[in-house]
Amino acid sequence: MATGQVVLITGCSSGIGRSAAAALLTRGHTVYATARRAESVDELREAFASFGDRTRVRRLDVTEPATSEEVLADITSREGRLDALVNNAAFGQIGAVEELTADQLRRQYEVNVIGICELTRRVIPEMRRAGKGRIINVSSVVAHVSTPLMGAYNSSQAALTALTESLRMEMVGTGIDTILIEPGVIATSFRDNAMKTRDDLAAEASSRYQAVHAAWLDRWRKRLAGGVTPASAVADSIVHAIESPRPRTRYRITAAARFAPFVFALLPDRIADRILLRAFRLTGARRP
Repeated sequence: MATGQVVLITGCSSGIGRSAAAALLTRGHTVYATARRAESVDELREAFASFGDRTRVRRLDVTEPATSEEVLADITSREGRLDALVNNAAFGQIGAVEELTADQLRRQYEVNVIGICELTRRVIPEMRRAGKGRIINVSSVVAHVSTPLMGAYNSSQAALTALTESLRMEMVGTGIDTILIEPGVIATSFRDNAMKTRDDLAAEASSRYQAVHAAWLDRWRKRLAGGVTPASAVADSIVHAIESPRPRTRYRITAAARFAPFVFALLPDRIADRILLRAFRLTGARRP
């Protein structure tokens, strides 16, 4: 696909989504950069003002179908087509499975899985009529290597990956390419936002996971302080997935994302568990 494509991106308030929008605008594409919060929309308009009328900043919450319909109607009216959809909106929760409530787990799936599927379902008919299109879903390496204390997020990414793989096969012959982006640890605000959920999930003094959470948090802070892959690396893969005449079916960013799924698939489960527990400096929750 050449430059000058019309691209819709969700979750552009920061990190990967924002970096991808900027990269695509720089390369001459028309980008509908969307965010959930009104204040993020205002900030994005100001940040992308220099790109002129190729920038379309809109509010879109994947859990509110009316916002998706409004943005898609705007795209149809203004552009007459949508060449690529980048499903990037997502959030994570920190907490042991034992202490997750049904509402917390439901919210995780509403955003990271169901909302994405609903938006994708809405764009496919127009792409089918055009005989071309790209659907790019941003998942994570944790879809294949689940880490402790993020079971809700890990499982949502595994679900998104499986759904994307099914969709890829279902779209064969339609001209629509379905592509997975699977990053490892990326320098974004994702984990800062996830940290905020920790107080809701297991901050009470009575929680048996207090010490475990503290060790997990300390490990991540040290890891992030040591430097991680920038969001621009993921944006580069998204650009390639949109512009390449023959995009890959899957882009894994960082060495861990490329090699860990293969290594852990070969290891016995209990050995893999010990490696991950040691990596996070965890020994499990204390018994009551």
